[in-house]
Amino acid sequence: MDEICLKAYAKINLTLDVVGRRADGYHLLQSVMQSIALCDLVKIRKGNGLRLAVDHPGVPADVHNTAWRAAELFLKRIGIQGGVEIDIDKQIPVAAGLGGGSADAAAVLVGLDRLYGTGLTPEELGDMAVAVGADVPFCLQGGTQLAEGIGEQLTPLPPVPGGWLVLVKPPVEVSTAQVYQKLKPGTFGTGSSQAFIDALVQGAPWARLAEKLGNVLESVTEELLPEVRLWKGRLLDGGALGTIMSGSGPTVVGIFPTLSEAQHFQGRWQGQAGIILTQPVGQGIGEANGGDR
Repeated sequence: MDEICLKAYAKINLTLDVVGRRADGYHLLQSVMQSIALCDLVKIRKGNGLRLAVDHPGVPADVHNTAWRAAELFLKRIGIQGGVEIDIDKQIPVAAGLGGGSADAAAVLVGLDRLYGTGLTPEELGDMAVAVGADVPFCLQGGTQLAEGIGEQLTPLPPVPGGWLVLVKPPVEVSTAQVYQKLKPGTFGTGSSQAFIDALVQGAPWARLAEKLGNVLESVTEELLPEVRLWKGRLLDGGALGTIMSGSGPTVVGIFPTLSEAQHFQGRWQGQAGIILTQPVGQGIGEANGGDR
């Protein structure tokens, strides 16, 4: 095998609690994370040296890209003399709180393991993943997981029910570092995550799970970007069972009970923001030819 093409699935946060802060400044989290069908396509082929091409002008194609760092780390740690050429077809919005860069990096690790037949264990791949970025371990495993620590400590959870997710990405950006810097210690706690997990384990439908959605960072991002509160309101008015901002934003997620209701919302507001319809999936990396990992 000299070439492989993989789907790198995006993620959303169904809950996000901050429980503390490490001495080095990193915040400690509890977050229920979910893979979704929205994905980038990552084509990897054997080559000489390291080359990365991305079809989005706002995404670097060098060491500042997590996919590049993942490839560099893999080749160095395994001691492979050959190289790799990587082409990324970006479908996941950039700087949106959807983990696109982390997903691409996870796909590179999986792809290189397969291309070079190194047969790494999930633990070995996971060690590389956390060295690249905090969300990369989740994107490697995917599905529905409780993420703790800085996001690298994962516990599998029962899958969420089927349903339709509407992602709204306002035409604005927010600095993740700035959001965390403005977060006050008084907001630390585990309220949303544990309540959501309890309901999920009991087999609750979305109508009940939607009541448990919660992201402590929303209060900060909404101050910086009023569009977040605006779109949450529009989603609820449009029939969403519940809404939540993913990560540090600015993407807002609405949970809809039916495809027709999700499509109606998309038709009503498309053009005023990036609006994407998607669904939960049970893995982090998939085969581009239709099979899943």
